[in-house]
Amino acid sequence: MRSILAMGRLSMMRSVTVTYSVCVALFASACGGSGSQARAAGQPPTPESITRANPGGDAADPERAALERLKTEPWGHRKDRFNTLHVPMLDAKKWRRVRIWTQPTRATYRYGDDHYAVATVLYTPIVGRDDPDACLEDFWKKHMPLAEAYGVRVKDSKLLRGTQEVDGDVKPIVVKVVDGSVDSMFSSEDYLGAVAAYQSWPGTCLVHAFAVKAGNHRELAAAVRTRWIGEGLPRLHWLEEISEAPETKAR
Repeated sequence: MRSILAMGRLSMMRSVTVTYSVCVALFASACGGSGSQARAAGQPPTPESITRANPGGDAADPERAALERLKTEPWGHRKDRFNTLHVPMLDAKKWRRVRIWTQPTRATYRYGDDHYAVATVLYTPIVGRDDPDACLEDFWKKHMPLAEAYGVRVKDSKLLRGTQEVDGDVKPIVVKVVDGSVDSMFSSEDYLGAVAAYQSWPGTCLVHAFAVKAGNHRELAAAVRTRWIGEGLPRLHWLEEISEAPETKAR
């Protein structure tokens, strides 16, 4: 029994570590279901069954139901543990903040115990250029080798450019949109993700990333990602009372 539990803990740690590395979840991890009783085919979840642990509730297809919530629920936000960042969240109350013991972040959240989606924020120092392009390049160079070691395979990627307006100041955002898979000994799971780099304080990088499970409902997952990129990424910002660069702490 101990060995089985140890394998489960290792699988979960791998899941979250890979999420940090390329900001996608290791959806092939041995995460158990919610244990709820599924309803008849095609039926939506009963309202009382929708929880933070299982946002898909007792729907006949909990994964579809969870992704539908991410597609339709309004925007909210959460704060990092240092009370410095406003982090945008769809269906905000259903996300759980998690801590990655081996790979600290500014903030990391998962949507459901089955990791239907994962979001993470990193705030780190950088030497040299600190524009969004340099930050994204630095992030990718540091973390992609670790992700590949955990079975992440990038199938397709493209670069997008956008802006956000903060207190009347328009700042650039660079986004790498990623399609890929995570391979394990027993299975392979597809994901759709995006990694965004922001104009941050001098000498620092601010990166926000999101990944959504796409194995069974790819079109729906794509719609969720499109909404996150178009509506969510510009909403990330430092709290109004933050007037100078905070320490680059992580946990």
